[in-house]
Amino acid sequence: QAITHYRQAIVLRPGYAEAHYNLGRLLAEKGEFNGAVDHYEVALSINPDDPEAHNNLGATFVQQGRIDDAIAHYQKALAIQPDYAEASCNLADALLSKADIDGAIVHYLTCVAALPNQPDAQYNLASALLRKGRIDEAIVHYEKVLELLPENANARVNLGSAFLAKDRVVDAITEYKEALRLAPENVAAQSNLAWLLATSPDPSLRNGPEAVVLAEQARRSSDGKPLILRILAAAYAEADRFSEATATAHEALQAADEEGNSALSGLLRREIELYESGHPYHKGSP
Repeated sequence: QAITHYRQAIVLRPGYAEAHYNLGRLLAEKGEFNGAVDHYEVALSINPDDPEAHNNLGATFVQQGRIDDAIAHYQKALAIQPDYAEASCNLADALLSKADIDGAIVHYLTCVAALPNQPDAQYNLASALLRKGRIDEAIVHYEKVLELLPENANARVNLGSAFLAKDRVVDAITEYKEALRLAPENVAAQSNLAWLLATSPDPSLRNGPEAVVLAEQARRSSDGKPLILRILAAAYAEADRFSEATATAHEALQAADEEGNSALSGLLRREIELYESGHPYHKGSP
């Protein structure tokens, strides 16, 4: 009925910007994105300084996969109203989807400063910071995500990886284990924890049998990925199962060669030498 009402209002007053805006909003909510775009654009032709119309048109363009157009309208919304937090959040998401990590970080920082309890924005900001090597900042924002959503397994995995980058191995293990409690089939948590339990330079942290269980679980879900096979080989070696370690490492080497991953192939060749001589691989091994 509301859509009919606004259509009738537009017939009576074609220049009624608010009616076009509201009709665009309702059509977008129904998934009628082409019609929504038409009415948002009419609204903006009448009132080009409406930041909400620019923001909503941008969001509709995202639904259509028109990311560059969305970015342009989010930027217009912010040019009109620089403290428009929702537009900052939306612009950050759009820039991230275009792999503009630096630009996304700038706008996520603005977004979460105004809306600190937005877990998706906090998570995306943390992940962008992690990708740029800004580890301490990433940790702060992953911890905020977990304050808001303690059972977010992916945030725990990524926080574990951030801790690992800071050589906080015990903290990393804790986060990986908690991620697996929440999501037992999480392959990243399985494989990352298995690697630490198999290869840590600290003997008190190593546990070959547990590493094998985790790495075998990861392998079942990974379709022969060479990195997972490398982890499984290291786990077998730590559990003194050197024939299986050698065979699995050769399988990983073949897969890495097929992918053209020469760096991984080089690592595997050195590890195969260790396994063939009856030695496990530990981080820091010669």
